[in-house]
Amino acid sequence: MSSTKGSEHRGRTALFGVAAVVALLLAVPFSMWLSRAPASFTQTERLGAEIGCVCGTCPLRPIATCGCSFADGMLARLHQEISAGHSDDEIMATFVADYGSVIKIKPAGSGVGLMAWLAPMAFLMVGAVVVAGVISHWRTNQHAADLQASGGQGGADVAGREAASPDDGSAQADRYRDIVERELDALDD
Repeated sequence: MSSTKGSEHRGRTALFGVAAVVALLLAVPFSMWLSRAPASFTQTERLGAEIGCVCGTCPLRPIATCGCSFADGMLARLHQEISAGHSDDEIMATFVADYGSVIKIKPAGSGVGLMAWLAPMAFLMVGAVVVAGVISHWRTNQHAADLQASGGQGGADVAGREAASPDDGSAQADRYRDIVERELDALDD
């Protein structure tokens, strides 16, 4: 691989990396904004969707939709707290004190909770950069192999364009000639 091709490959990989970081920085606040309950929801609907059933048989379903008797008891307790005029934070603190922080379906927006928001997106972004880098590397290797197979003589390259003739003196032809010569030398060794 020529130094030009290597730097182009590294440049593309760096560009993919920067794009992934920018996407991650935009995705985290956007996903946290999307996770907010609409203002039209009542306090019962909002908190019933954020508190999970901890009966042991339900996979932490929201108490508003669970349907088991344990969730019904938690919902009744929620109604009592709301009737007493407590705020969302006070009610959530009461439930966390009684059942533990495991009842929170939505992670907090700071500390370890923030990591719960970031980790899936970060892994997806890293995976996208790796896949893009691998595909770019494969395309570069395939292009060099196609050029070597054609012997550097005219004809069509991978994209169907007319390849430069080695005799036209252009910089591109010199680059292709260097690639073919290195590949041929590597085969002789």
